[in-house]
Amino acid sequence: MNKVFAEIFEKQPVEIVNNDYFYKTESEGDQFDEAVANFWLNENGFRDNWEGKRQGRNEVFKWCDEIAEEIANSGKPFMEIACGPGMGLAPAILTKNPKLPCLATDACSLLIKSWRKYLDENLPEYNISLASFSALDMPLKNNSLDYVTSFIGISSTRSGDNGYVKTISEAYRVLKPGGCLVAVEAEWADGAAEKIDEVFKRLGKFNYYAPQNNQLVQTWSEKFIAAGFKIESNTLIQSKTLTKNDCELGEAAHQFGIEIIQNRRLFVLRKV
Repeated sequence: MNKVFAEIFEKQPVEIVNNDYFYKTESEGDQFDEAVANFWLNENGFRDNWEGKRQGRNEVFKWCDEIAEEIANSGKPFMEIACGPGMGLAPAILTKNPKLPCLATDACSLLIKSWRKYLDENLPEYNISLASFSALDMPLKNNSLDYVTSFIGISSTRSGDNGYVKTISEAYRVLKPGGCLVAVEAEWADGAAEKIDEVFKRLGKFNYYAPQNNQLVQTWSEKFIAAGFKIESNTLIQSKTLTKNDCELGEAAHQFGIEIIQNRRLFVLRKV
């Protein structure tokens, strides 16, 4: 763990492996098995994601180029939340400044351990610290970071709108005054809600995307503003069919032959 990040943790990790911090959050977010980890490590999953070859990542990176340049040139450490097997927006930023300290986090400990192995063997020039914790409960001090980034990270929480709101509030809390949250987040195209419900019915599982207990459903803009952020930009950058490689829902939708369209918006948000 880079010293600059070690100093901003306020809760002790349950476990430290290879100098990475683990908080045992295997019940949250997307969780993966050894077969998927083998694909990441041995069948170029991590490599292709890092290089922007999969899931339209290059298109997203192009839209994020200006803010990625700002973060890279600032020289200030940043945190990628719920980094997933693509490492979020970190590649778009770090390829511009490989020495910039980055803290990449995810609730899945197997993912974090797999990333450590890949980084050490293939990308040693990058200054990436890793930690496994929930984005809904970040073990970090208040006002400790200048930049937080998310590429479908907030969207990947598994507590409906309540989870999104909690994660946004946590990002706001850990940012310094004037700090910036850069978020590429997903929203469903018209008709997608019914298709998602059908997928979960066929799986016989709880639909964690559906509103619960009559909760008020807000747009991303409304959620960000309610947390205290000022929206500097809000841009629709991509519409895509969810694939089996995107997430658990995408894998199930592919299995059942159900097409679910996901839109992605780029938000640049300032803590005021």
